[in-house]
Amino acid sequence: FRIQKGQQFVKTKIFDELPRRLWESILVKVKIDPALQWAQIPKQTESLLIRELISANFQVNGKTMNKEEFVTCGGIRLKEVNFKKMESRLIPNLHFAGECLDYDGITGGFNFQGAWTTGFIAGKAMAD
Repeated sequence: FRIQKGQQFVKTKIFDELPRRLWESILVKVKIDPALQWAQIPKQTESLLIRELISANFQVNGKTMNKEEFVTCGGIRLKEVNFKKMESRLIPNLHFAGECLDYDGITGGFNFQGAWTTGFIAGKAMAD
């Protein structure tokens, strides 16, 4: 990013898929000043950021203000998924299921059914 997006400020999200608050928390964790431009970031710091993006762990601290039966939209873009195996079109052998996908279902079991169906397809593909 230092070369490709050198003049762009780090605080500007470069990944449309990441929520802004998640991006900001990752920058804090890696100790990157969001006011810097990408060209100002040392290569070692850029490597730390890449490692954090690849291997970050998250702890669930409870429920949000949304009722638990509702799902907020967002997730893996559907055009990036092979639905016959629920496998990433971008990364071989990476499978997805349920609400990590960018789809919404109305209340009444539709999200559950989506999770069960995609989980079954992904599990079967990984076992084969």
